[in-house]
Amino acid sequence: MTPMFWIFWLVGLLVSTWLGAFIVKKLRVFGLFILGTMLAIYVVGANVLVPRLIELNIFGLSFIVVTGAMIWPFTAQLTDMINEIYGRKAAYLAAFMAYVSNIMLVLFLQMSFQTPTIGDPAGEVWFRSFFGVAGRVLIASMCSYTVANWADITIFSKIKEAFRNMEDNPLNILLFSSVRSAVSDGLNMVIDSAIFYTIAFIGTMPTEALLGLIGSSMLAKVIISQIDLPFYWLFRMMTRGVERSV
Repeated sequence: MTPMFWIFWLVGLLVSTWLGAFIVKKLRVFGLFILGTMLAIYVVGANVLVPRLIELNIFGLSFIVVTGAMIWPFTAQLTDMINEIYGRKAAYLAAFMAYVSNIMLVLFLQMSFQTPTIGDPAGEVWFRSFFGVAGRVLIASMCSYTVANWADITIFSKIKEAFRNMEDNPLNILLFSSVRSAVSDGLNMVIDSAIFYTIAFIGTMPTEALLGLIGSSMLAKVIISQIDLPFYWLFRMMTRGVERSV
């Protein structure tokens, strides 16, 4: 990966974190809309990038993952940001609407496949092969997203409530917010990888290869979800004086 990869990655996450925190702090009533919109953008963007396999190198470790795995862990942190300020029910709603956005993309693509093209036939083949979503993969995505996000939001909310009254200084804010974000996001990545790859590819490849793919994706996304943690710290510190709902 080139230095430009990390620059694009950092700028993208920093802008969404800072902008979300700024809106929440200045205009709390609009913050849920802004964070929910960014969550939908990340979810749709990550799923658009799913067909492309890459070799991802992190701390000297090499992983074979889909391109969307680079930004997927931040969808969990955006959900955490919503949960932090607006509470569990708002986080469930935002996660649901983000996935509705992804389903709409799939429907629009399927609609486009029903129209004749006047372009280069080779380009049409590429378009259909890249954006065509197999029914099995779609089911796998729906199942993994639903279960993983339910677990993430629920665990985050329970940890948040348990330590709510202990966040009385900046050190405790960082400590306890780190615990709930790291634990819930890590669990999200584990569940998502296990369910998605099992449903999508079981029976299509040797069991050993499938387990290797699951393990590689799981470990890579867990690591990225923890690398993302400083962005959550930034959000939490910028919004520490904002009213938080359960």
